[in-house]
Amino acid sequence: MSIVCIGDSITFGFRVRKTESWVSVLSEKIREKIINKGIPGNTTGEMKERFEKDVVEFKPSKVLIMGGTNDVFLNTSMNDILENIDMMVQMCEKNKFIPIVLTPLPVKDDIVEKTWFKDRDYREVDQGLDKLRELLVEYGKKKNIAVIDVGTILAVNGKIKEYFLDDGIHVSKEIHNEIAKIIVNSNVVQYN
Repeated sequence: MSIVCIGDSITFGFRVRKTESWVSVLSEKIREKIINKGIPGNTTGEMKERFEKDVVEFKPSKVLIMGGTNDVFLNTSMNDILENIDMMVQMCEKNKFIPIVLTPLPVKDDIVEKTWFKDRDYREVDQGLDKLRELLVEYGKKKNIAVIDVGTILAVNGKIKEYFLDDGIHVSKEIHNEIAKIIVNSNVVQYN
């Protein structure tokens, strides 16, 4: 079994050690090699554009897709985000890879000093991400594919609030560990 994870800075593991990213932690937990194709700043449109080169060429058995945060910050329509994710899911299906969609994380809505997207209201962005998570869960039910609602699970249990990094977007190694645990507990990515 081989797995590729495609996404943005959260998948990449921005500002945590490579071994502390959720992709590395998951790889260790399930004892499988996982290819990390997270690129900081990527939108779902950019992920879709590089999907052939970064995912299809590896011929994985499973593909974890996590994106949408940068799209919401950039005011991309929910429709366009869902279309981009759907195109990636279709490429998985066409190539007989199992697609697994992960919902984006919340952002810290009460941040005082913004590092990124200084002109954006983080509360509004957080509401947009909440809506995107709902739409992705609905999408998964319609398409009969696995969607792991990582963002909502972390928001509901309240843990994420304590572990945002100072930019209010990225998260600490503790949350990366939680993300890996949520994926393992979903039983979608099985142990050998």
